[in-house]
Amino acid sequence: YKAHLLVSEADWHGIEISPDPAELKPKKDMVATDGMKLTLGDTTLTIYLTPGHTPGTISVLVPLKDGNQTHLGAVWGGINPNLYGHGVRNGPTFEAVLKTWSASATRFMDIANKAGSDTYLTIHPFYDNALEKIHAVTYRKPGDPHPLVSKDNLMRFLTIIKECTDAQLARVSS
Repeated sequence: YKAHLLVSEADWHGIEISPDPAELKPKKDMVATDGMKLTLGDTTLTIYLTPGHTPGTISVLVPLKDGNQTHLGAVWGGINPNLYGHGVRNGPTFEAVLKTWSASATRFMDIANKAGSDTYLTIHPFYDNALEKIHAVTYRKPGDPHPLVSKDNLMRFLTIIKECTDAQLARVSS
């Protein structure tokens, strides 16, 4: 398909040093940077580095359209902090990784809030019933709210990420 791969420099490095077989490793392509704009057709995404899941995890703000209405989706990269991934150590200690992940969650929550994000775009659809919400769009009547649009759901999700990480941090720090 000749698709491009956009990965942060830290994660390209992780791919390079991983013990995965060379034939399974992607060839280095595009490098994502913090605040980078990526235009695809008439849509421009904004990319943010949010390390913790990996040293170079990225999260994205995505402009969305629903008829004449516009929304801003937020994609949180990764779903849990990891000390190791694909045989590569992601930080000096699990505690350090948790601190990084918590700081990333706080920062991205602030970015999403200030940008006016009102839609959580999940990478794991079973965590937020996304498949049911997508199905509900079919039955939406004119004037009904969009099942996926909810600033409250987005902020609750990011708050849960942060608070669960902080709880893990309290556990491993003691």
